Amino acid sequence: MGTRGVATAGMSLTGSLTRAARAVAARVEHVLAKESLTLDQWLVLDALSGKGGLAMADLADRTLTTGPTLTRVVDKLVTTAQAYREVDAADRRRVLVHLSARGRATHRHVAAKVGEVEAGLGLAEDVLVALRGLGA
Repeated sequence: MGTRGVATAGMSLTGSLTRAARAVAARVEHVLAKESLTLDQWLVLDALSGKGGLAMADLADRTLTTGPTLTRVVDKLVTTAQAYREVDAADRRRVLVHLSARGRATHRHVAAKVGEVEAGLGLAEDVLVALRGLGA
């Protein structure tokens, strides 16, 4: 196909995006491993940053993590005092997950390192906007 076609040099858009996502994830996971965090744990910490608390369903939507995996991830963050659970005062059937003070400190520290990795990719702003649009 031409320069505007979906497939270029034998690789589909899906293949290209998957390869790119895996390459970025590998670089970020390298940084996270030094901080004793997994990518799933980082995604939860990042989703909770700046929020008053999120229900598990909201966290699953924001992190694209399945229910059982998300439960294990949150359990680990609670065990390490990075997060805590609280019954929602507005709806006692819901449990909200919040970052603890330790979790906020971890997020600030790790966000800077992840930001360095992401900045090192050299992606143009219009590419980032397009990728965010695809993920919405």
